[in-house]
Amino acid sequence: MAGRLHPIASFTFAALILLFTGGPVLLSLYGSLVPDRVLLSPDKSILTEGPNLETYRYVFTGQLPDSYLQESANRAMISDAARQVPGALINSSINALAAMLLNLLLGAPAAFVFARYVFPGKKLSFMYLILSPLVPAVALVTPIYMMMQFLGLVGTQIGIILVHTAKALPFTVLILSVFFRKIPAEIFEAAALDHCSRFQTFWRVALPLALPSVGATGLFAFMLSYSEYMYAFVMSGDDTTRPISVVMAAVAGNFDVSWSLLNTAIFIAIVPTTILVALTWRYVVEDLVSGAVKG
Repeated sequence: MAGRLHPIASFTFAALILLFTGGPVLLSLYGSLVPDRVLLSPDKSILTEGPNLETYRYVFTGQLPDSYLQESANRAMISDAARQVPGALINSSINALAAMLLNLLLGAPAAFVFARYVFPGKKLSFMYLILSPLVPAVALVTPIYMMMQFLGLVGTQIGIILVHTAKALPFTVLILSVFFRKIPAEIFEAAALDHCSRFQTFWRVALPLALPSVGATGLFAFMLSYSEYMYAFVMSGDDTTRPISVVMAAVAGNFDVSWSLLNTAIFIAIVPTTILVALTWRYVVEDLVSGAVKG
């Protein structure tokens, strides 16, 4: 009896997780495919009215939906900020990819040094690095803004990328240093006997073993940069550098905005991260699990 209940319990918990994680995505997709008159009507649905792509057409081409071309239509429900979604999507993707690469390029070697070597000030610098995320982000907005303004990086993508890199770097170092510590010391001793330098030991031995953790921390850095709002709002300039989080806040800030248009912007915004996670997370998890059960 217990053996029969176990699969049922597993399926129930998996279904609940899928409901709470995938449910909002499906709801935003549904809300983007039906106009407000269908979305807010209990007697109508996408099955009776069919899908409607007018809001997608407006976002990508600027052509108003037919219902808002009629006389006395409430044009305030159509937010001009939604037209910035495609460009903001590209900006956020570039920012997130660059922040992810910088995090891995800087964080992986730093984590390896912290995990495997002893040097003066190691404990103090590692403690400072790990505790720095505990400082409230709002307390750092003004000094970071002043520093970026002095460097002439306010209103540029480079400024946003550097801030997002610094924000995710402590987590990258912490996660990877824990993994590097778990690698058996005999492996590094064998590399030393083969006359490998410290860089060769890191590049040829430690890094290949840490690829699953590197992939996981890279995804974390990407997601953090893609969804971050406060620093992106302060550091971004006009619509040429504005990321998707800032544009989405502008769309949602219009209290009269069309629900269908808002759901369209939401669904377009979450598509890149959904695709990235779907393509890579499976392999990351498989490698982590396979590494955990070896030996």
